[in-house]
Amino acid sequence: MAEQEGYLEFIESFNHIHKYLKKYTNSDDNVPFSDLIYKAKGHPMINLYLDELHLFRKLRNIIVHQTDNFEQLVATPSDEAVERIKFIEQRLVDPSTVGVFQAEVIKFDMKDSIQEVLKISGEKEILKLPLYDGNQFSGLVTSRAIAKWLQKHIQNNNIELSGTVGELLDFEKKSQYEFIPTSMTIYEAWRLYQTSPKKLDALLLTENGTVEEEIKAVITYDDLLRYIYTHDQYVFN
Repeated sequence: MAEQEGYLEFIESFNHIHKYLKKYTNSDDNVPFSDLIYKAKGHPMINLYLDELHLFRKLRNIIVHQTDNFEQLVATPSDEAVERIKFIEQRLVDPSTVGVFQAEVIKFDMKDSIQEVLKISGEKEILKLPLYDGNQFSGLVTSRAIAKWLQKHIQNNNIELSGTVGELLDFEKKSQYEFIPTSMTIYEAWRLYQTSPKKLDALLLTENGTVEEEIKAVITYDDLLRYIYTHDQYVFN
């Protein structure tokens, strides 16, 4: 990458981030970049990239006060810095949403047999089971409740698997979940896990985040971690 090209791309991305922060914080043009970052620190992605944004601010201040003669530049952003600020810009301005997790969700009726449900959940490695009473959502059963139910039904080293899956709710200490809309960003969902007063077992994805709608995904904290790690390893370094 030529020095001039990298210089211009860096400044362009920085300006896009600056514009986004002004809009997000409802600030005018006179508010310094560092103050905008402080005002937006509750933003899940700003919080993640806080140190890098401050470094980019310092680098930007150095390079924009140099001569316009690109042959005499004292400092230029490295290829890595240019690619990184472009990456952060994309995450802020056009972030990925939890809609990427949409997939077929296996739902169970309260009257389904426990034996059949355990067979399906074992085959498909499902650890969170959405339960319905007809078309009405009744609750979320976790592997925690299944283990407690199995312990309760062990007799002479055998387990009696008769009964309906609705019985599992009696062994659920009250699973914790939130309904979220498909428009929520990946980082907002991750932040929700970190800040919720509940100890969340799962996020239940529907179109608008309401219980009346079809569940499009059951998203665990590990699902979010895998996605973020795959797409942004810097977060964990």
